[in-house]
Amino acid sequence: MGLSWKVNSHYTALGDSISVGIGSSKEWGSFVQRYTVLLEHTLFKTYHLSNYAKNGFTTLDVLSSIEEPKVRKALMNSEIITITAGGNDLIKAGKKYLLKKEEVEFHHTLKECQRNMSAILKNIIEMKEKGRKNYIIRITNIYNPYHKWDLAYKWVNLFNAYIQTFQKYPNVRVADIYSLFVRREKELLSWDSIHPNNLGHKMIAQAVYDTGFGPLSPHFD
Repeated sequence: MGLSWKVNSHYTALGDSISVGIGSSKEWGSFVQRYTVLLEHTLFKTYHLSNYAKNGFTTLDVLSSIEEPKVRKALMNSEIITITAGGNDLIKAGKKYLLKKEEVEFHHTLKECQRNMSAILKNIIEMKEKGRKNYIIRITNIYNPYHKWDLAYKWVNLFNAYIQTFQKYPNVRVADIYSLFVRREKELLSWDSIHPNNLGHKMIAQAVYDTGFGPLSPHFD
């Protein structure tokens, strides 16, 4: 007897160009699309995907986006939520540093990212406590968008160390894409040397998938 699939579970993606799928081809799809396929074949459900990510979004933009009624509604209904954010904050800080040669730009950006990411998680968790409690949040850490620049690694690692602390929440896990990309940028990034290529998106999807499914399916966690 074949397995029957449940219909119309919800998955909401928040974030930046990585969640949008910049660098991937239509044929192969973004990490979000690939992750959806992996979800459906593991949990035997079809997922309605709401993707509110936008190219260029910073952590502040993501935080602002969750105040939109349509986004809040999607988050309230979602069984699965993914977040990619932080890379654009670092890129902007790097541009300011190149103009002023002051490392304080990275320090200010790190503090702002920490405040924004904390607020994003706090708001989503508060929403979920009022609605669906059977859910998971998956956050990716960030790879180095300035991978030819040694100083940037310091600040990427500091940001990622902070992101890792969110695993204190039972429904939250962090996918380590930094380790996948370090010293493999030529292989995993597209022509612009910033966005993942098809293989990069595939590896991000697998990294998020490998964080498991927690309360959705304890057998796979």
